[in-house]
Amino acid sequence: MNSQSFYSHEPVSDRVEAIHSLTGEIMYLIKGSEKALLIDTSVGVPGLRELVDSLTELPLTVWITHGHVDHAMGAFFFRDCELFMNHADDAVFAAHSAGEVRRGYLAGSVREDPERWAGTELCPAIPVSSFHDLCDGDVLDLGGIRAEACFLPGHTPGTMVVLIPEERILITGDAANSAVFLFDAFSSTVESYRENLLTVADRLQGRYDRCFQMHGWMNASGDLLVSLVRLCDQILVGETDDVPFSFMGTTAFLAKAMDKFYRRLDGGEGNIIYNKEKVRNI
Repeated sequence: MNSQSFYSHEPVSDRVEAIHSLTGEIMYLIKGSEKALLIDTSVGVPGLRELVDSLTELPLTVWITHGHVDHAMGAFFFRDCELFMNHADDAVFAAHSAGEVRRGYLAGSVREDPERWAGTELCPAIPVSSFHDLCDGDVLDLGGIRAEACFLPGHTPGTMVVLIPEERILITGDAANSAVFLFDAFSSTVESYRENLLTVADRLQGRYDRCFQMHGWMNASGDLLVSLVRLCDQILVGETDDVPFSFMGTTAFLAKAMDKFYRRLDGGEGNIIYNKEKVRNI
């Protein structure tokens, strides 16, 4: 099935477009006067390239924030473009390229009319060698607007966030959102994640006003990273709700109770789903 109806879009500004998928990811298309940048590519359901091509005719570069199935697997559609991903996530990408992982994610995450999409032909996974290395501090000048890559590991070893200084926004990928997953074999301890959050928050202080998430809802405040640091502190001293949470056969703990829309019941911003065996560095 080759249909753009799996994806929708909305303008964020004259230069930034948000692209939503039915599995809940939010991708971002940044348009300069000379080039365009697509940040992430979803799970690999056809129609994404057609939508992007309808939104810009500019030469396109693609940055992948990390190697998980829901962010990297649509890269196949853009193999004629320059593709970038931090190579610290090569093993993550390889593990998530497996067909059973991709189909399991699609089956468990599609939000509308799941029967319609159950038999969708997913695109092939490309070799990890297709990616250039996306490195901390990389800057892409699109013409009148720039994208700056910043290393924020924790969710995966190679997770990146992207600063768009002219828009004063930080696109946080899965490094910081309403439910940061820190529970699988590739994720860091909570303690290491906290240190990485502090490093990036200090480094980028004063350069952005809003965070744009890639799951749940788009807008978060400019204090999201600091809010997650505070939540890490609470995890480290045991001041958490520890609600059991299951995802694709793995059980972990939700630091703060939330409603079905992933909003914290205490009104706080940001949440962490963590493995109690990976809290402190040993």
